[in-house]
Amino acid sequence: MRFCANLSTLFNDIPRLTERYIHVGQRKDYRFDAIECQNPYEVSTDTWKEVMAKDRSLKWILINSLPLYDQTNEIPSFNEYKKIVLDRTLDYAKMFNVSKVHLVMTEAKDDSDRARIIDLVHQAAQFFQPHRILCLIEPLSTRSNYYLQSYSTAMSIVQSSNSNNLKIMLDSFHLQRLHGNLTERVKELTPFVGHVQISQTPNRDCPMSENGEVNHRYFLSSLIAPFYQDYIGLEYNDSSNASLKWLDEFTSTN
Repeated sequence: MRFCANLSTLFNDIPRLTERYIHVGQRKDYRFDAIECQNPYEVSTDTWKEVMAKDRSLKWILINSLPLYDQTNEIPSFNEYKKIVLDRTLDYAKMFNVSKVHLVMTEAKDDSDRARIIDLVHQAAQFFQPHRILCLIEPLSTRSNYYLQSYSTAMSIVQSSNSNNLKIMLDSFHLQRLHGNLTERVKELTPFVGHVQISQTPNRDCPMSENGEVNHRYFLSSLIAPFYQDYIGLEYNDSSNASLKWLDEFTSTN
């Protein structure tokens, strides 16, 4: 199994994303070759280019789009959405040469709002397709009234898309909080999964923490490994002093 460090959540005692980027490349307990990030826009493209010029050993797998809820309180037309979210997201995605973008949308007051947001999602998937960047949607359990809070709904959104460029982000934290019953849920989600992220529930800490609800040894080895061979995002909160030796159990058999 392959793992990528999430710069936005791991090593959170290091204040700057660029410093975390450097730290990832210097880790001794686990040799990362890939990363992902929720909010790379905190750093200018020029600064990122300077930092990456010094160390190109890390491959960028995924970034989040600019969150639509941070850009406007309204549900925009697609042209406006492209202007305030997609164009800048694409600039960063191309700079990092990522293969995946998580489309972070906004809240829905009613079914009409939800339908309009889903239409934006479908159009965004078509927008990114010529650039060979896969779009992901993710049900969120931590944001009230978010347009997507069900993995069943996520499957329907993917199925109703006219593009084959839309998949689901399977996050063990959100899946457990929203649904539970992980064995059956993962089985039905298998054809729709484009990326996997892990963290323990309920504290979004190390997946192997015993103070949590999910047996990630079972989750990874029995549910994820049989169908998913791409990078798994470590989207959990921890400091730079925490050990990553637990990953050896899942990488030694590669």
